[in-house]
Amino acid sequence: MDLHYEKEITVGTLVLVGIAVFVAGTMFLKGASFRPLERTAEVRFADIGTLKKDNEVAVSGYPVGKVVSVEFKAPGDVRVTVSLPPTLDLRADASAEISSGVFSSDSRILLHPGTAAEKLPDGAVVRGASGAGIFEKGAALADRADSVLIGVQAVANQRTGDELVATLKAMQRTLNRLSDRLPQTAGEAERTMAAFRRLAERLDTTIAAVPVASAVERADTLARNMSTMSIQLTATGARLDTLLQKINAGEGTLGKFATDSGLYLDSREAMQALKVLLEELNKHPGKLNIQVKLF
Repeated sequence: MDLHYEKEITVGTLVLVGIAVFVAGTMFLKGASFRPLERTAEVRFADIGTLKKDNEVAVSGYPVGKVVSVEFKAPGDVRVTVSLPPTLDLRADASAEISSGVFSSDSRILLHPGTAAEKLPDGAVVRGASGAGIFEKGAALADRADSVLIGVQAVANQRTGDELVATLKAMQRTLNRLSDRLPQTAGEAERTMAAFRRLAERLDTTIAAVPVASAVERADTLARNMSTMSIQLTATGARLDTLLQKINAGEGTLGKFATDSGLYLDSREAMQALKVLLEELNKHPGKLNIQVKLF
């Protein structure tokens, strides 16, 4: 064989192998299998919502297969074919439910294999139901909360009405008591006002009898005398301050007594001598000699 044809055959073979590997890898990533499905099941739904081909099929939350095909039969009758592992047995009471995602628009089928003793016959259709999505559950919860609030409001309104009636009754009793005591209270109020009137008349008479002009004149004289005494005290304080300044400066007799230390020492010696003399007199009273000289 020509060398040129051998190279072309080799390149063609490599290209075909690459295409086959690419196709196989793509199918593997999509979850496809190269062997025929050993088990499929058909589920009947009245409404599939957002369910579509290749969506997940789970049992007890674990993915076991996927949606193979979706076929519309009639209004309220949609047939969904799902792939299942060969080891999964479906019982006569098997059921399925469509579950919507919380944060995505994809749905999946939750398959319940059943617990009946009889197996699901070949070709039998599994009954399916559309589960409530997150928004439907939220709406149902909101309806229940609204019902609860309505009940609470009714109870609160009844309680408020009862309390209001009780308050009105208590107010009526209070008004009745006030109405009964009003004449007595009015009489006491009139007597009190009359007493205040008499007191005001006495105060007017007392104020009129007081010599207001004389009292004002006396107060004015007292104020003038207080002012004069204040001036004299100020002058006396100034003189006393001047005297103290002179004493501190050593001027005058008091200043010399206050500042001359010699006078203090002489006075101290004289006091010591007088003390010694008195002690001698106490010890020897007859020893005192008095001499009188006459010129």
